[in-house]
This record gives sequence, C-alpha cells and structure tokens, in this order.
Amino acid sequence: MSEAKSFRKPYKRPVDKLWWLKNKFFTVYMIREGTAVTALFAALEIILGIFLFGLCNLDAETATAETAAPYLWWVQDFLGNPLVIILNLVCLAASLFHAVTWFNLMPKAVRLFMNKNSTELLPDYIVKMGLYGALAGATVVILVFAVATI
Repeated sequence: MSEAKSFRKPYKRPVDKLWWLKNKFFTVYMIREGTAVTALFAALEIILGIFLFGLCNLDAETATAETAAPYLWWVQDFLGNPLVIILNLVCLAASLFHAVTWFNLMPKAVRLFMNKNSTELLPDYIVKMGLYGALAGATVVILVFAVATI
C-alpha cells in the first residue's frame, strides 16, 4: 500500500467574530446566554453575605455592632456602594430579560397536551400566562416575607 503524503491544506472557512449580530435569533440567544455573567455576580454577592454573616459572633450575650461587624459592613458599605447598586439593577434587568425570553421559549420546548387521550397541545398563551403567574406569585410571597421581617 502506498503511503503518499498529501501536502494539501484543508479549507478553513473564515468566521467573523460578530457572526451572531447578523441574525436576530442568534443575537437574542447570545444576550440571553450572556445574562449568566450577571447571575454569577448576584450569586457571588449572596455567598459573600452568607460568609460574612457566618463570621459574626452569635455567641455573645448581647448583639452589638462589634459582634455583627462583618455582616454590617456587607449590608451598609458593600451593598450601599453606588457601583454595586448599579450592578444589582443591571442584574435585575438581565434576570427579567432572561425570564421573558425563556417564558416565550417554553411552549416550544415543552409539549403539554390537553388531556391524555388527545394529541392537541395546550395553547401557547396558557403556558406563558401560567409561567408569568408563577413568577408574580413568587415575587409577592418574597415581598410579603421581606416586609413581615422588618
């Protein structure tokens, strides 16, 4: 058998770095996937708060600013920083954008049948309204809980 070596180079099609901006579907998809960065910031912020709360001296007989100093720093200085407030607003907007685009995608991703004896699907608007209702309900429960603990 001949072992002739080919010196031909394979064709590598050039790919533009901004290829995803040429199609609206891909643009929305990439922006939705980019919201993961803001979700990472929000998660790390919460983890920092939990860690600093764990550093507080909860064994003290009376609670003072000194026993809760790490957590108070996180609440007052870190969360009160204007840059962090702006970043949190960006995180909120990104999360809402992600939720809206995901809710619009859900009827295409999950097939819900009207009943077990039929192949007729639930209308898209019912699935979307159910998701928006669940989001609104969860938001109300969280806000009620937050106000009740003040």
